[in-house]
Amino acid sequence: MSTEPTNIDSSHALNQVSVFVADYVARTREFSRNANLYVLHVIGMDMIHGSFTVLFNLYLLALGFDVRFVGLRLTIGFMATAVTAVPAGFVSDRIGRKASFILGDGVGAIIALIMIHTRSEPILLAGPAFVAFFNNLHHTSEAAFMAENSQPSERVHLFSVAGSFRTMSAMAGALMAGLLPLLFIDDFGKVNAYRFATYAGLTLWFLSLAPALMLRSFEAVERPELESSPKFRPRGWRRLTADIKHPRRIAYFVLTSAIIAIGTAAVFPLLNVVFHEGHVHADEGEIGILFAIAELSLAVVTLLVPLLATRMYKVDAIAATRMMAIPFVVAMGLLPLAFGEGSTLLALMGAAHVGRTAVFRMSFPLDDAFNMSVLEPRERATSTGIEIAAGSAVSAVAIFVSSRVMDTGDFATPFMVMALAYLVSTMIYWKVFRPIELEYEEEELEADESVDREIAEGERAD
Repeated sequence: MSTEPTNIDSSHALNQVSVFVADYVARTREFSRNANLYVLHVIGMDMIHGSFTVLFNLYLLALGFDVRFVGLRLTIGFMATAVTAVPAGFVSDRIGRKASFILGDGVGAIIALIMIHTRSEPILLAGPAFVAFFNNLHHTSEAAFMAENSQPSERVHLFSVAGSFRTMSAMAGALMAGLLPLLFIDDFGKVNAYRFATYAGLTLWFLSLAPALMLRSFEAVERPELESSPKFRPRGWRRLTADIKHPRRIAYFVLTSAIIAIGTAAVFPLLNVVFHEGHVHADEGEIGILFAIAELSLAVVTLLVPLLATRMYKVDAIAATRMMAIPFVVAMGLLPLAFGEGSTLLALMGAAHVGRTAVFRMSFPLDDAFNMSVLEPRERATSTGIEIAAGSAVSAVAIFVSSRVMDTGDFATPFMVMALAYLVSTMIYWKVFRPIELEYEEEELEADESVDREIAEGERAD
């Protein structure tokens, strides 16, 4: 039997991979100075986030607080985030993305340092309220900054590369948080061991401010501050409606992200508690390794996002990856009922967590790129602020209720809520935004054809 067709197929596949890699490298080499500095900033910034994801809730439990207190603290943080998100978007538009990065990250690092050194219940509860505004100042600037420092043709690659480095940084932070305490617990106790592990992440967080200080204000063509004269711009809260050119699109972005936020907040702010206090009974090292593997898998698949974007419409790819996450979420809720406790349950729960993280969060760069591409430059930060506000408001309720449910020993119900939220949000997202993307693609194609005709006519005239 001839193997020629198989050889041809293999050669064609290898050629496609080679073309993809070459194109990917070429696109990344075209990144602006600002874009490259931003990627460096992300590496250090997300190290502490990875550490805190693993450690801080466990630190509170080690201090003697219960799951209800941990949930209350998270609820306060989400409520404060909701209240300050839109004002932070306004401030970001006024002071610029660079100042927003530096102020948000710098103050956030200082507050994290305070939180890891206190046993005071009032300070621990007040901390999230103070840090919320400065975190929002960073987050409302992030997607808009990246969009304003890239061309539409390279935007997916920039979001992908930055997302991959972000997750690898979070992976390193999770490993430090999981493994370093094991070196110090016997000599210094669990609380001090958690603090020592956090110092490494905080050091890199402060170092990440160096490339942020080197950023230059808006280099790209899409500069919202040049779209209209400031003296003709409305002031105060009237800017909210003045900046919004696509209210229906923003409304559905907000709705779908809020539904996802309900599901995510029902589980993942307390996921380390689920692994530590639930049926799994994992220790700090196991949790750190598990979270790190999840981040590593995400870092790898995020680099493949541009491949998805070239083979599928963005909305189709977003819907597909989110739907693929649902079986993993359901499995995490039901596995303890089937396997009870032990190493087998830890391995299966860990595999489900890794699978869910990789496929679901793979949609984030695509979602950011699509969101930014179908909104006007002036409405991007405002839209992001509204999304954060709505998502944080519903997350506050979800985490408050979920922490009470978990405190009774029920760790399955929150996962079922999460799976349902993912399903409903994804169905709405696909139905609403797929026609918009098709229309947008047709407009882009017509514009390209018009340019080609003008070039051809010019050549004939010459």
